[in-house]
Amino acid sequence: MARRSLYKYFSKQPYAEDFLDGIIYFRSLTYFRDYDDKNVREDKNEGTALYSPAGGLHINNMTQGKSMLAPEWSFSSSAKQKDIFVFCLSQSFSRVLWDKFGAVACVEIRDIGEFCRRAEAALPPKATFPKPHGRARIGHRVEYYKATEAGSARWALPDRISTSKLSDYAWQDEFRLVFSVADAFEFENVDTRLVHVAHQDVPNHAEHFSHQAKARSLRDICRLHSAMGH
Repeated sequence: MARRSLYKYFSKQPYAEDFLDGIIYFRSLTYFRDYDDKNVREDKNEGTALYSPAGGLHINNMTQGKSMLAPEWSFSSSAKQKDIFVFCLSQSFSRVLWDKFGAVACVEIRDIGEFCRRAEAALPPKATFPKPHGRARIGHRVEYYKATEAGSARWALPDRISTSKLSDYAWQDEFRLVFSVADAFEFENVDTRLVHVAHQDVPNHAEHFSHQAKARSLRDICRLHSAMGH
């Protein structure tokens, strides 16, 4: 059976060296929601689940006993983005990712389980983790979905929201480490609303939190690539 690896792309060589020494730099979901790089790392729906059915959103007005079709509106459910921290990696080593991330180096993590254990051990004792499929853990493959997808319970599950992205980002083949030191993963701890297709949250830099974890050295379980194929 082929060995599975994870890959972390770096735009500066010193960042890769720091990572190999055990520095894992987490950022809040709000940071990536507000990031501006033409939808590479940027995702205006980071930490949010959307439902936009083909043909429009069917809305029932229970007070007036009426229903209507709203073709330019979506149902939105947002986790507590400022309280959820992620460290993003990929399951793929490719020229596309190298170029899109402006990489000068890429670290291949060759023992995923050990990497996750070291990262988790470096976090505060009160850290909590998502459990979208049962057992709580720090590391998750990102689940990609279409906004037209019906019948998902994702909207009520902030742990699933934090480990999901719209299918437009499937090219990233992402795996992420996720944690919180608040109650952000509790059932229905979300903000729900109707949003227009043109809506975008105003960037809030006051919610761009970060957490630097210092794990033990990762050099024994990693390989540094200074160029594609090397």
